[in-house]
Amino acid sequence: MPPDSIHIRKSTEGHAPLLKSLLEQNDLKAFYHHAKTVLSELNAMRRHGTMTREEACDMLWSLYLIGGAPMYEAPDYDSVQPWPYKDERNNDIAAKSGVISALSIMDTKQMSRNLDIHEQRLKHLHAAYAAAIIKRLKSLHLPDFGKKETALKDEIIRSHPANPDGNVIGTHPSDYSNLLRIGNLNYFSMRNSLYHSYVSGFMEKIFVPMLVKYFPDQAGEVVKYIRKAGYEDGEVLDLIDRTAGYNSNTAYLYQGKSGEEHRKKLQQKYGNPCPDMSRNANK
Repeated sequence: MPPDSIHIRKSTEGHAPLLKSLLEQNDLKAFYHHAKTVLSELNAMRRHGTMTREEACDMLWSLYLIGGAPMYEAPDYDSVQPWPYKDERNNDIAAKSGVISALSIMDTKQMSRNLDIHEQRLKHLHAAYAAAIIKRLKSLHLPDFGKKETALKDEIIRSHPANPDGNVIGTHPSDYSNLLRIGNLNYFSMRNSLYHSYVSGFMEKIFVPMLVKYFPDQAGEVVKYIRKAGYEDGEVLDLIDRTAGYNSNTAYLYQGKSGEEHRKKLQQKYGNPCPDMSRNANK
């Protein structure tokens, strides 16, 4: 859902045109390097005061492009070619996380005045962008990959004629290809772990409180965007527990039969009719 879907005109100056051009060239390295600059400038603007209409347009289009851009191609651990993004420090994952952070701290009242857009439409746009990013990273994460990694490394080592018993790869030039495969496997494993740690350790903790702030007493809207982020119905209340927490500001999310059953489980577990389940809980 691009910004012009709610009548925010395309930016002709600023960062968005350059980001769009880099995407069209498929230059992801340069794209994510510039994305880092964009996100830093957005934080500086927030600290120093209001944005102009042009700056607000450019920032929303930039966040849309960064949030929806392709990610680095996954390392191929069957390949003897070095992963081309090994020096990029996972800029793509960090940028996606930065978009959610930027959306959560934006002053939607000010933005709505600058852009002459109803504030609620901006909130829905922000929620949709954040949900799409989380869903993408969740879909990339392979929960059981860690169990396979050791076996894959053993297979690579044993595939070398000089190492039928799984001895350590040596320094002979013929060993170089296997070292590259193991290197790619390590990068793949690292990124797989990062998908999960960024979502559970950071993005979720921003996303759910943002929804609670955006949609007070609108449980249907909160649950809708949590589902859009890739969570099943049975995961919704557990997600709320560990992020926004069960408190006076989130009690409306625990209504209905399933909410009542969940509250009973909380009471049995914590012995408190309204426990604060999260450091991020609204007080």
